[in-house]
Amino acid sequence: MKRKTVGLWPAQWTRLAVLLTLAFAVAACTPPEPIPLPERPDVPFGQGRIWQIDGEGLEPSYAFGTMHVDDRRVMDLPPAVEAAFAKAEIAAFELLSEDEEAAIDGLYETEQLRLTGDQDLEDLIGPVSFGILRWHLNQRQLAPNADIKPWVMWLYVGGENMGYVDYERLQPSGHNMILDDWLESRARDAGKEVVGLESPQEQFDIYDKMPLEHQANLLKLTLDHYSKRKAQAPKFQFYLDGDLAMFVALWDDYLSRLEPKTAAVIDDRLITDRNRTMVERMLPLMRRGSTFVAVGAAHMPGEEGILRLLEQRGFTVTRLH
Repeated sequence: MKRKTVGLWPAQWTRLAVLLTLAFAVAACTPPEPIPLPERPDVPFGQGRIWQIDGEGLEPSYAFGTMHVDDRRVMDLPPAVEAAFAKAEIAAFELLSEDEEAAIDGLYETEQLRLTGDQDLEDLIGPVSFGILRWHLNQRQLAPNADIKPWVMWLYVGGENMGYVDYERLQPSGHNMILDDWLESRARDAGKEVVGLESPQEQFDIYDKMPLEHQANLLKLTLDHYSKRKAQAPKFQFYLDGDLAMFVALWDDYLSRLEPKTAAVIDDRLITDRNRTMVERMLPLMRRGSTFVAVGAAHMPGEEGILRLLEQRGFTVTRLH
């Protein structure tokens, strides 16, 4: 994939939040304080990584929860995942890599990421939070531009995963691509039909159309609350263990620290609304043939997760691993 620079920002946006986190993982100058883990909730589909989806008169389809990282451990797929992948005629992902390529020169040009008028990032988040942001970026020989939208900087410092995932400790696979893109590449090589469930514009709009007040709240919380915490919660291990209930616990804990209105907006935009959209787009694929759906694991569990939504549509969902 080509790489170029647009103003201050790198323009290789493969999985927006993830690559920004990889490129600008936050360092701490003091020992990290432990992150107390929330209790594990009892939620539907809180354990597992892949499920079989059966509907009357339809071939079996499969839903696999991914983690958007390049690490050899996540690419060491369980046999149940490999078997499901081999059986499927169609492979569906959140966003196709070729669509990302096409979007790089358009959606993520510098002007798209700037505040308008006399808006100022320091005014939006306050001088203390802006000072924390400046310190973090200085560790990467960067200086924060005061006219960049808060959501962009929120992703730069790790988004909701700041303090929960230590990207600096990942063990690269050698494929030079995240799990989702590696599976997409394999699907193409195998001659499967490959489909994206979301478009680059939709993923961009998740953040860019969020009211500015909520963008600022997200960035301020992340800087103020998590800035000294260095990946103490083992979210990566939770994924390998298939402990998706803890994904829900960490997400709910994060939301609980936000202003209630901001929490509702971010939960809807990042998780709930996208779950409904992806299910609607999965259905016609599954009716055409056996489909292997690979999307972020956080979209699988819970009452409003993809798997429960499929059950509500009359499908039988069975855990395979």
